[in-house]
Amino acid sequence: MLEPLLKRHWRAPDLDRRVWLLVGAMLGFRFAQGLYYPFSTIYFHNFVGIPLSLVGVGLATLAVASVASSFVLGPLADRYGRKPVMLASLSGSAATFLSFAFVGTPQEYLAVCVAAGLIGSAPFDAARNAMIADIAPEHLRARAYGLVRVGGNIGWALGPSAAGLIAASVGSYPDTYRAMFVGTAVLMLVVLVASALLVRESLPKLAKSTSPAVLFRKPRMALSNASFVVLLTVGFLLYYVFTQDWQALPIYAKNFLDVSDVQVGLFLAGNGLVVMLLQLPVAYLIDGHSKAAALAIGAALFAVSSATLLVTGSFLGILIAFAGFFTLAEMLLEVAGAALAAELAPADMRGTYLALFGCCFGAGYGISPIVAGFLLDAHLPRAIWTIQLTAAILSSLGLLLLGALKKQSSSQRLAKTKNTEN
Repeated sequence: MLEPLLKRHWRAPDLDRRVWLLVGAMLGFRFAQGLYYPFSTIYFHNFVGIPLSLVGVGLATLAVASVASSFVLGPLADRYGRKPVMLASLSGSAATFLSFAFVGTPQEYLAVCVAAGLIGSAPFDAARNAMIADIAPEHLRARAYGLVRVGGNIGWALGPSAAGLIAASVGSYPDTYRAMFVGTAVLMLVVLVASALLVRESLPKLAKSTSPAVLFRKPRMALSNASFVVLLTVGFLLYYVFTQDWQALPIYAKNFLDVSDVQVGLFLAGNGLVVMLLQLPVAYLIDGHSKAAALAIGAALFAVSSATLLVTGSFLGILIAFAGFFTLAEMLLEVAGAALAAELAPADMRGTYLALFGCCFGAGYGISPIVAGFLLDAHLPRAIWTIQLTAAILSSLGLLLLGALKKQSSSQRLAKTKNTEN
């Protein structure tokens, strides 16, 4: 049902059937997460009695644990397949969301956060991205990533809406929230069963032949690639901006600029609407062009967004900065970043490279909310956007270096080929 709709309205290309299955999987996966995240902080603070500061520590702990897991599960995806890691991650997600429904103390909350980071969504995202890199030709890869992201955004738009309707209809009681958390776990299991039955493995034969003895040396091998290390640095800086805006901007708008709850909802919804309308056209423009150049444009848009927030004090300014510049930058980052990581990776190390690139999000998410919280508590919101502007500028410089390294690498390969021929 989703495949013909997207093909007709967004002129999506003919792709391997597994790309379309992953679109559906992401829709279900993000819808399930959307039943949990909108009200999780309210539930843990108001009903379990966990301080808000500790809830934030739990989220940071989850992010750090997800980074640690990438060093193990990326190589496993390269040796044993993308599908087993995806299924294991879905199982872990189901188990941890179910566990969240029965958390009763801060200690239990932190323990489940660690488990969610180790075996939750991060390994699923990395293995899924590696599968897309396996099955989508390079000239269509950005569009394949864009399609899957559209599916995820549709699910993310529907999930919180459904959660809000449930809470409004049944009432804001502890059992209501716990039931939604259980519903998240059940939906994860549905996605798991569907993926197990319908999605075929994509691991290249070359990767299957990799010796288990070198399995966990792969992260070190990937980090010896200078171009990839620069990409990781750029990715961290850009994801710092990306994750911080989502955390800081709503409370900044409400508490510092007296923006109403309805208007906060509008600029957040505007982001999702723009992504659903423009993600595929943007991905279409990226295909066939330099992914590093696309990331540079994204960095420039993040910089313009941050600069706009520095000078504006109105809802309209926030709407333009967030639903406009920020959202366009986000779409470029999410598609071009993964596509460039896949482009830099040898075929037998795509899982490792994409898992390590996924660490950029986890590292950014682990740091940026803490920085934003400290600066907002100190009534220094302008410092948030100044730091973001600096991060965007530094990432642009990093991308210039990446371009130079790629050019040098291409020249060396060409010279090596000529020497071989002679």
